[in-house]
Amino acid sequence: MSLKHAILGFLSYKSLSGYDLKKAFDKSVRHFWSANQSQIYRTLAQMTDEGLVEREVVEREERLDMKIYSITNTGRSELHNWLTTPLPERETREPFLIQIFFGGTLSDEELLKLLHHESKSAKENLLAYHAIYQATTAPRVGESSTDARSFFFSLLTLEYGMESNRALLKWLNSAIERIEVKNYSPKALK
Repeated sequence: MSLKHAILGFLSYKSLSGYDLKKAFDKSVRHFWSANQSQIYRTLAQMTDEGLVEREVVEREERLDMKIYSITNTGRSELHNWLTTPLPERETREPFLIQIFFGGTLSDEELLKLLHHESKSAKENLLAYHAIYQATTAPRVGESSTDARSFFFSLLTLEYGMESNRALLKWLNSAIERIEVKNYSPKALK
């Protein structure tokens, strides 16, 4: 996914400043797509040049002028085309799995240390996702059916993060248990 399409997605809801876009990323999609402020501003400049967004400068006294970005019809078309086009299969690269793959050269204690560290991280992620879920599923007064539908799809991404971390924890716990009892037999897969 490109940052450009995520920005177009946010701007399809409402016009935002670069600062507000960063806050939107951090409050909603950070669990699977993060962006720093400089990336956002650099991408907004490119998108303005491409005609995907328009920029309005709002003058402010005693503060820097604020730039508000709005999606253009060309931007809406680009977003729609991207959303409706299946993505190419992507390569999976997971450095942690390389460590495990070659873990036979490590002692059980060294491997357990790595596995426990990964488990702690997955548990922290799961707690963070749960907190986001609790905060975002509070009753939403005056919500239209369109808003409710959009909200549903945003929660699906959070559910994915939670389920992925639960599956990772299950696998980690199984690996830890088997290493602790020195059962190096492959697990029967269904």
